Amino acid sequence: MSDVKTLGVVGAGPMGQGIAQIGLQSGLNVVLYDLNREALEKSAATMFGFIQKLEDKGKLEPGATESAKARLKLADGVADFAPCEAVIEAIIERLEPKQSLFAELEGVVAPDAIIASNTSSLSVAEIAAGCKTKDRICGLHFFNPVPLMRLVEVVVAPGTSQEVADRAVALSHKIGKDPVVVKDGPGFLVNLQGRALPQEGLQIVQDGVSDPGTVDRIMRDAMNFRMGPFELMDLTGIDVNFPASTYIYEGYQHDPRLKTTTLHALMRYSGNLGRKTGSGFFDYSGDAGFPTSPEASANPPSFSPRIGEASADLDALGKDVGWTEGSDVTLIAPIGEDCSTACARLGLDPKTTVAVDCTARTNMHLTVMAAPGGGELAAQVADWLRSKGFKVEAIKDSPGFVLQRILGMIANLGCELAQIGVGTPADIDLAMKLAQNYPKGPMEIADWLGLEKLHTIMRTMQEITGSDRYRPALWLRRRAMLGLSVYTAD
Repeated sequence: MSDVKTLGVVGAGPMGQGIAQIGLQSGLNVVLYDLNREALEKSAATMFGFIQKLEDKGKLEPGATESAKARLKLADGVADFAPCEAVIEAIIERLEPKQSLFAELEGVVAPDAIIASNTSSLSVAEIAAGCKTKDRICGLHFFNPVPLMRLVEVVVAPGTSQEVADRAVALSHKIGKDPVVVKDGPGFLVNLQGRALPQEGLQIVQDGVSDPGTVDRIMRDAMNFRMGPFELMDLTGIDVNFPASTYIYEGYQHDPRLKTTTLHALMRYSGNLGRKTGSGFFDYSGDAGFPTSPEASANPPSFSPRIGEASADLDALGKDVGWTEGSDVTLIAPIGEDCSTACARLGLDPKTTVAVDCTARTNMHLTVMAAPGGGELAAQVADWLRSKGFKVEAIKDSPGFVLQRILGMIANLGCELAQIGVGTPADIDLAMKLAQNYPKGPMEIADWLGLEKLHTIMRTMQEITGSDRYRPALWLRRRAMLGLSVYTAD
């Protein structure tokens, strides 16, 4: 097993340039190649400019730029990769050119050299299909911008040897990255796990439960997500995330947990692609900004509620608010249910019952909803709770409110990834926090909610909707039933 001293990079676009830069910054010799010689030379100049800035700021040793210049070779062709112990491909995201390049590289580099693809979505096994020695081929999926993003997915195809996987991990550490080892498959780990947040947000809006601004506020204010699902989709571009969602859904044989919505498709085909077009789920043409949370009115109503079903959450909320029990309104705190179902089950009057989601109560955030016909009362209860210092959103009736639905889908999909071996629970958490700035990883969310509660949310939503979209992962079901930690290995 040879240590990597010379790294080859094919493709001088933003990803290839970034990979070459971190290789140079880590003291490696780097061979960089692109079919476009002008683009190749421009990439080198840009790289050295970035390295010089880091040197000037004291983040790199004096002389780092001159050293990098001495260790970079701009290749004239694929034959120049012969001395490389590892070559990373970062060319156009199309299967045929990658397959052709890998077959050519195989005849040039040493028999034990790693050949890796930076593909973000294509199957590494399919890229390697025409290669004679598949055991040395893997994926090294970096995230943009490469010099700043710490995560790299080490993608292990069925033919990848354990030795090569271990060497790819070691190389990732050597160039300053935090690697997670993931199984080859549509979307790998991050892009697969990343479907849950936006797609459940889309389903909530398509179901008529709420609007994009409210859903985004709930995720930001209640759980400290940096962006809600709709702002995130607008940022990445709906022309990017819709095809990715479709590809992953088809690749996983139409698993309903990965299905996107008609709304998503309509946005794609209407050309409202997000920030890049000035309009997506939000308008970026002026200074309007994102919708803000409602404030308490000047004269909020006052209530003396009664609790319609024993609930530790409502007991705690009552102490926070300081209410005295009366009969003005009946409050319930359903788990996974909609208000209508809970009223029918408990024999409550839907006209005087309001459901409250206390999932983020300790973060001073609540969501309220009522059965059909009770929207005005729910709005009054929301106004009353805002006057007590809470951020409160009002939505239409929905199993699982908004927060329970989205957190449930994120955590359940994380459990599914653990079940099918895409990654370990710890790596699933690390990947989503590093690549997408999640405040908690999917498995941490499961642990924070509690597995019994999470399992109840998913089972109840599946029963009410009749949809296997909410089917609990077996990883979750078994651990919830046995009282085990979500991190308990098989």
